[in-house]
Amino acid sequence: MAQTRGSLSQLHDNTDRQVFVMLGNQLKKIPPGWRDYFKVETSNRQTEIAMNIVGFGDVPEKPEGGIYATDILRPGHEKTVTHTEFGMGFEVTKTALEDDRYDQLQKYAMWLTFSADYVMSKRAANVLNNGFTTETTADGVALFSASHVLAGGGSFGNKRSTDAALSWNALRDGIITLDTDTKHDSGQLSANVEDLVLLVPPHLEMLADRVVNSTGLPGTDANDRNAIKSRRNISIKVNKLLTSQTAWFLFASNKSMHGLRCYERRALDQEEPMTDARTKNRLYTISFRHSWYALFPQNSFGSSGA
Repeated sequence: MAQTRGSLSQLHDNTDRQVFVMLGNQLKKIPPGWRDYFKVETSNRQTEIAMNIVGFGDVPEKPEGGIYATDILRPGHEKTVTHTEFGMGFEVTKTALEDDRYDQLQKYAMWLTFSADYVMSKRAANVLNNGFTTETTADGVALFSASHVLAGGGSFGNKRSTDAALSWNALRDGIITLDTDTKHDSGQLSANVEDLVLLVPPHLEMLADRVVNSTGLPGTDANDRNAIKSRRNISIKVNKLLTSQTAWFLFASNKSMHGLRCYERRALDQEEPMTDARTKNRLYTISFRHSWYALFPQNSFGSSGA
């Protein structure tokens, strides 16, 4: 559908008025904060297959003079990712461009980029929004589950059996879960993660700050110090596109240590404008190919709140 004078007459009529463009003057686009906790990788394939490795088991005792027991590396879980293509065009008539009194039609690039960036942020947020249901890791289980399957046998969890609203006690329990239940696929516990990201919706931002950054134990009149503040380095991130007002998430700050991934098959691309030879309409397009997914559940924790 082409943009004509009639589809937005306020931009070219003869009435003396001031046109406020919310995007340019009042409202700013959401910054791509998801890149702070998603590991972004490039791809040159239609489909990517990611696989982890099951390491060696525990080293056994060896009798004096006895032979060495041996072990082998084994393939772990696999996840196949097919990239998604996104694209949109903006078509405008030559007449509408000529009569655009406020140069808003000339700002097509800003509007298209705003829309594309917003879609990227939504798709990244949906990995977390669906993390308790349909978004699965390579083991075929929901990203946040109390019963993840280890490729070498056994299981572990990255959520509590009963979800809890964000509080000092709930965050403490989440940290304990990360420390005591994060295992390699060979079944061995991993090292503690001390640098963490606490991701919350706007409704929990101020509470998260109190829980993490209070010098004393928040919500009490005790003189106890806030052990979470002193024992862990936690940065708070807020995502406006989380659909739950009560869900909260905890990740390793090092993006390589948890499974949130994004493949960039083709970066955001605005092609040269094209002119229709018959109508002289101008067509502006934007496109990109990306994939957002969860590869593995280790070093991440989620709670749907209460």
